[in-house]
Amino acid sequence: MIERRKNMPVTAKQKDEHIKVKHFITDTKGQKMAAVIYIEELKRIETVLDLIPPSEAWLYKNKKALESIQRGLKMTQPGAK
Repeated sequence: MIERRKNMPVTAKQKDEHIKVKHFITDTKGQKMAAVIYIEELKRIETVLDLIPPSEAWLYKNKKALESIQRGLKMTQPGAK
């Protein structure tokens, strides 16, 4: 059963930008299942998503793979351990 919690304005951080979340929809254990965002945020997110080539979209859906790539990229930076 999913419980809807109203009046929970929250800001979810994504890199240097923030996504304004109107409220989260949670399950009976309080775990976030979905987020309701403002329509302006949806338009901004769609713009960003349009920049991601379809051949690379899978990477953003696979959290482990994305984190692995990000770690590898950090390791290639000068002075990285």
